[in-house]
Amino acid sequence: MHAVVIGSGLVGATTALALHQVGIQSSLYDQVNLVQAALTSGGAPVAIDFGDSGGSVLISASGLRVLRTLGLLDEVLASAHPSPTITWYKINGTSPVVLDNINASKKSGESDEALQNPIQILRSKLHLILMSACRKAGIRTFTGKKLKGIIETNDSVTAEFEDGTTATGDFLVGADGIHSATRRAVFRDAAKPEYTGVIGHIGVVRLKENNLKISDACAFYLQREKKQLVCTFQMSEDLAAVQVMTFNDPVPVEGEEYRPHPDLPKESARLADLLESWGLPPHVQDMMRKSFRISPAAIYDLPDLKTYHKNRTVLLGDSAHGMVPNAGLGLLTGLEDVGVLLELFRNFKSPSDIPRVFSLYSQLRVPRGHDAAKRSREMAKQYYEGSQVFGHLLLRFGIFLFNYNLVTFHKIYDCPTEVAGAIKAV
Repeated sequence: MHAVVIGSGLVGATTALALHQVGIQSSLYDQVNLVQAALTSGGAPVAIDFGDSGGSVLISASGLRVLRTLGLLDEVLASAHPSPTITWYKINGTSPVVLDNINASKKSGESDEALQNPIQILRSKLHLILMSACRKAGIRTFTGKKLKGIIETNDSVTAEFEDGTTATGDFLVGADGIHSATRRAVFRDAAKPEYTGVIGHIGVVRLKENNLKISDACAFYLQREKKQLVCTFQMSEDLAAVQVMTFNDPVPVEGEEYRPHPDLPKESARLADLLESWGLPPHVQDMMRKSFRISPAAIYDLPDLKTYHKNRTVLLGDSAHGMVPNAGLGLLTGLEDVGVLLELFRNFKSPSDIPRVFSLYSQLRVPRGHDAAKRSREMAKQYYEGSQVFGHLLLRFGIFLFNYNLVTFHKIYDCPTEVAGAIKAV
């Protein structure tokens, strides 16, 4: 079999590697224009990682299991930083509330100590690892390929691109993100993402060079009544990220919102001054002021879809369940998508099995995607609404319940087990 994978981001690249593991050939197609990306990055090499934007991504046990299955876990761990805790502060850095991530992983059912500690990794570093693995596996990546339409027959599917070229396979994977052209082609405007009015401004800083020290692997600073939210993440011994969320921002131009800001000194100073006016601790202000790159990230939400496939096309990651970002749920859910698709194709290897594979995939992933999106929305609401005093007390009470095993934070999602159960139930 051969698959056409639309989107070469984190989930698209991981999907191609998963399919390769079960003998399914695939090619990656991305609308990124490498010439334009090189100009945006000041001429820096972009042949593998398509530029250097974004900040940290969090991967917990369910996602680490998928990376282990693909043989990438050791390389990822070597480039990442452990995140044993998450700490929530009031906006001025007082009243810490600490979640024990390792205990939460154990309580969720993860018995492997190597997977109990979530990790933070620079997004572009993770992408580099995945794309390098694709290249070693002989998986080709074609850029400048903006999807125009999809044509299906009884036994194949063809992607049409705006440059006049086409790509045909036994099935097509849409892993092209929240603005998925694949989703639009399949579900039309019924599945249009909704801009939340929030933009995250992500700064990445070198700690040693700037004589900065941070004590938290992952920290959130909140002022609910004023809708002020700032996050910090440590991704390695030397790299950290700081993100400030601003509200009521104008709708960004699609495709423009993720590029690094062209006027770094002015933008870093503006955002650092904003953090100072909000009362953030000095080290958080300095992280933003001394960032070597700042990237905007517009926050969208996607209405829950009833299915993640149609005929010979299947959606993974943000193409299927784009959600407001919280605790790495978006990427984690996308990695689980990949793990489920991999296990299904381990069991069903004939092209005639594709309808059954996709039906079982949606059966398994739609409830999980809906649940993750719901939890993410509820957490965002807790951050941005209500009383500052009562909200922080409520958060403290909830984390106390998690830390002392009175409430389960989440349940481990083991893809082979879930797939085996679904097949047995049919």
